Amino acid sequence: MIQVKLPAICIRPVKTVAGTKRSLYLLLALFLTALITSSPIYGQASGSFSGNVLDKSGSSVTGADVTVVSQATGLTRATKTDSAGHYLIPLLPAATYVVRVDAPGFRSAASKDLVLQVQEARELDFSLVPATVDTTVLVTGDAVAVETGTSSLGQVVTAQQVSQLPLNGRNFVQLATLTAGATAETNPNSFFTSGADSEVAARGSFSLSVGGSRPNSTDWLLDGVDNNELTGGGIGIFSSIDDIQEFKVLTYTYSAEYGTRAGPTVLVTTKSGSNDFHGSLFEFVRNTKLDARNYFSQTPTKFNLNQFGGAIGGPIVKDKTFFFVDAEQKYQRQGQTFTGLVPSLAMRSGDFTNDPFGSPLASGRAIINPNTGTAFQCNTSGAPLPAGPGGVQGVGVPCDKIPTNLFNSIGQAMINLYPAPNANNPAGDYNFVNSPVRSLNETKFDARVDQTFSSKDNAFARFSYDQATSYVPGGGGIGSLAEAGAFGSNQRIANHARNIALSETHVFSPKFINQASFGYNRIFDYILSQGTGTCASAKLGIPGANLGCGGGTGTTCAAGAYSCGLVSTDFENGGYWALGDRGYSPFQGGTDIYSFKDVLDLILRKHELRMGLDLRANQMNVGSEAFADGFWLEGLFGNATAGTGACNAPNASKTCVAAGNVEADFLLGLTSGGAIHDQTYQGAVTGRRWKIWRPFISDDWRVSPSLTLNVSLAYDMTTPITEAHGKMADYIPSSSGGSLLIANQNGVGASAGINMDWTALEPRVGAAWKVFGSDKTVLRGGYALYHDSAWSQGAQGLWQNPPFLGESDNFSAPTLSDGFALLPTPSTLANYQGAFTYEPTNLKLGRVQQYSVDVERQLFGSLVLTGGYAGTHGTHILMLGNDINTGGPSGCALSTSNHIGCVGSSPYTPNYGTGSTILEAGDLGTTSYNSLQIKAETKTPKHGLYALVAYTYSRTYDNGLSDGLGSELSAPYFPLPNWQSLDRSLSQINLNNSFVASVIYDLPFGRGRQFGSNWSGATNSLVGGWQVTLIERGSSGFPVPLIDSNNQSGVSFNTGGNSYNWNRPDQVAGCNVYAANHGAHQWLNPACFEAPAEGQLGNAARVPVVGPDFWNSDFSLIKQFTLPKDVGLNFRAEFFNLFNHPQYGMPVNDINAGAGVAASSTTSDAAIPANSPFGAVNSTVNNPRLVQLALKLTF
Repeated sequence: MIQVKLPAICIRPVKTVAGTKRSLYLLLALFLTALITSSPIYGQASGSFSGNVLDKSGSSVTGADVTVVSQATGLTRATKTDSAGHYLIPLLPAATYVVRVDAPGFRSAASKDLVLQVQEARELDFSLVPATVDTTVLVTGDAVAVETGTSSLGQVVTAQQVSQLPLNGRNFVQLATLTAGATAETNPNSFFTSGADSEVAARGSFSLSVGGSRPNSTDWLLDGVDNNELTGGGIGIFSSIDDIQEFKVLTYTYSAEYGTRAGPTVLVTTKSGSNDFHGSLFEFVRNTKLDARNYFSQTPTKFNLNQFGGAIGGPIVKDKTFFFVDAEQKYQRQGQTFTGLVPSLAMRSGDFTNDPFGSPLASGRAIINPNTGTAFQCNTSGAPLPAGPGGVQGVGVPCDKIPTNLFNSIGQAMINLYPAPNANNPAGDYNFVNSPVRSLNETKFDARVDQTFSSKDNAFARFSYDQATSYVPGGGGIGSLAEAGAFGSNQRIANHARNIALSETHVFSPKFINQASFGYNRIFDYILSQGTGTCASAKLGIPGANLGCGGGTGTTCAAGAYSCGLVSTDFENGGYWALGDRGYSPFQGGTDIYSFKDVLDLILRKHELRMGLDLRANQMNVGSEAFADGFWLEGLFGNATAGTGACNAPNASKTCVAAGNVEADFLLGLTSGGAIHDQTYQGAVTGRRWKIWRPFISDDWRVSPSLTLNVSLAYDMTTPITEAHGKMADYIPSSSGGSLLIANQNGVGASAGINMDWTALEPRVGAAWKVFGSDKTVLRGGYALYHDSAWSQGAQGLWQNPPFLGESDNFSAPTLSDGFALLPTPSTLANYQGAFTYEPTNLKLGRVQQYSVDVERQLFGSLVLTGGYAGTHGTHILMLGNDINTGGPSGCALSTSNHIGCVGSSPYTPNYGTGSTILEAGDLGTTSYNSLQIKAETKTPKHGLYALVAYTYSRTYDNGLSDGLGSELSAPYFPLPNWQSLDRSLSQINLNNSFVASVIYDLPFGRGRQFGSNWSGATNSLVGGWQVTLIERGSSGFPVPLIDSNNQSGVSFNTGGNSYNWNRPDQVAGCNVYAANHGAHQWLNPACFEAPAEGQLGNAARVPVVGPDFWNSDFSLIKQFTLPKDVGLNFRAEFFNLFNHPQYGMPVNDINAGAGVAASSTTSDAAIPANSPFGAVNSTVNNPRLVQLALKLTF
């Protein structure tokens, strides 16, 4: 620790900010000079000290020396007061400082233990006394203070909160939602929150929305460099909590220096070394024996977690060179239970007499012979008669048994890939149970070196590493290809994350300082399905499969084969598990971002000018096909063996119905259809490239001691996306057939005709006024314009147009032995197979306007209360996957009219290939958000208390925000031409009420505390040194979309690239949509929603109801033991969901699900059918009570 000798002083802390306005030409000249004369460096998030130096009469002291010294590293910065007695020292790293003032004829004054937070403009005034006066030293500690120099809103989360508040999984970013106006996604199926199940987030992920922003519109910065994950729009490096110094969430009307996205900006600062050696060792443990069971489960889920590691930092050369390193290892094992339906052993031998549970059909036949349309025939002993030519059997006894000589060898081999039944539960519709274990191993570390070259030059370099491997089993368990699923099962995932930051700050003079930065951010993911590399389809003899085998033939995969697994087979009828490898596997891809930023800070009288350039060079390199193993067998198996025919005997007059069986069809090798998705013609690897150039300038103008104006301007120049190999084409629709703009062909540029949006100016203005000159009350307000230069700009689909990709969804019903022929390379639009992707050539960047006004008041002690209004309005928000070629319903009855003729004509014709879908990536989205936000914060080190409480009352509306990530809860959009207004409703991220409180409290018992300061060692070890911490959250429920899966409107919608054959229900006027005793299990009143008439769209809003409220308590009990030689031992017990309160999930949202229960005063949980009817709740979105124990040694 730096030792600073303090003379007798008299100090009075206050706050303000300074800066000035000058000509643009002068600023640009100074900026270029800084770039030329300073070495390559990096600018991290920083703060400043400013204030006034006065004498005893209140007059200004001109020319006083003001020195700021870091108490940890000795970093020193100095300046002099101006003619008004004002000083400003900007661009200081977040740390704890001593501020000292010296002036001739006056006694020196100083204040120590001043914690400067990320992006804080801290004011500190000094009142000097004559040198002849003898005074005592007055030292001020750190406390919450009113911010009087800025109009922006945000929240700092300190190292104390990060290290001491309860955090499940030690994920620090959970604390970003402690601020007012911030929410997190709680949908467990969200791309952002499904953790190890997520495609790109096995290391964990987090969704943060502020002011109604999209979760993927948050800009994450680590030590000032880009830390975003572009594939899904989340966070890159999840630093260990032992590496976090603090972070700040910038929420509203902040400076144009930040804001490459339209949501919040999160500034994370890592720890650096100091002149003293400090370190820690820790282990956190969770296991099943400590956990409660889920509300809907009979026993707790098997779970084991070990997280252990350590950190150490200190000097390499005292006052000059410092290091800090940390490392953490994580081992997690989580039990899972799968129940499913698999073919019985009898079925695999061709016997379909009984259902999978061994029970015969009540009436009719199970299957018929598709070759004859009559029943299969058996002899009197019950054995099937062999089939002759054309599959015709001799006359025997009608039965439901297939002769073995009709078996398809491929179908027989595939049906035997199912595991054998091991259960029999007809009520639950399963005959197989498996409990595999999901695993996750993660290693992370950070290494940082700080160097002070001189009082005018300091720098640092940091490297962060985070790597996780995980196995997510399918229902069949290890080695099984049953229950593959499209996503989230039967996969091995490797997530690689790296982040590098280089930074230097150069002081040309106390009023002319430059920071510059360079960063490299890489997140790369590898996903391998169970069958990858096995050549399973080729070994089975399926023609047209294993398309990505790198030239392999027969049963041999070429070296380095991209794929080679089993085709995905999905049974829509019968309820049987799917077979084959999951879609989009193998997958390899991720993010490379190169960032450079330079900031020049110039102090001119009452102005602090900051100007610079923020440059991000983005790359998304992805190698994947939707079904890389060839094709996708989907659909209506069972049609071949179903029918109405002479079921009892050949040529008998009595007919009966045969239900058909999907596995019988499969055993016969008869498919009802299939698809080839994403067959690439020029390779499956794409490399998307785009840059963001953001020059900016800001002026913090101290108009008077009571009034500060914050004015800034940025110019967002986001280039259109290009593809590294030119594999992009934009389809331009028209009534005459449309055309293609192919990159780098026929005079079309590399962006396939997409033009740059040159209109993205971002003015921001705000003011902060100390009401009537009071240091304890400030009134602030501001306006800001942001543009969303987010993760993909929508062009991720332009490589999916011809001539680079083909697909077909309407194959006829071949046999498995026929397979599918490869799609021909499309030579013209007319023979293209698949959907088109369209992006307007003059697509606008999303525009979000923010506005806020609030009052902040220090009530008493360190208690600061803030309250005010904050709102946003968004236009031109990117929306993906809207099918603009959908015809509207005509209102006719489909049962009595031609299905096609009942639907209005598509606006774009003719219909090419196998369909006429045209998916648009357009700037059609709109949002609005209005809120009342209240926050109270206090910090009293003397009493060991810190508390932060925030409440938000808000409404968020939008027209869908469909961004193609699947984070929406299956909301049926109406993407019809000029019908976007029908989609406007409550946003699915809307929370009417949101409350969060965090508390850290040292119990007042033990040595150094209020009671027991003289206790003996034994008594103090037992009773003293205890601390409690708490995070309490409560909110309204998230909105719930409702659907009518029995869509009779005649319109099938495509949104986000997915086809949904849904409608919305009609809502009954005047009906209370919530069940009378809504809760677990029945939440909604089914009587309030009904199916629309044929040929009609439902009249219900896109999201007409909200789900159950949320309430959760996380609690920690911590005991601190003091050991010799400044060594401490910390034991903690953490309880997540302390009161084991079940947070009910979303109710079943399909009006056709189950029988439903009408709301009444007599409805009870026992009356709810077990098959989850419409409006019922059958899941939770939070964990049951979980207990985590930990030991931490500090030195």
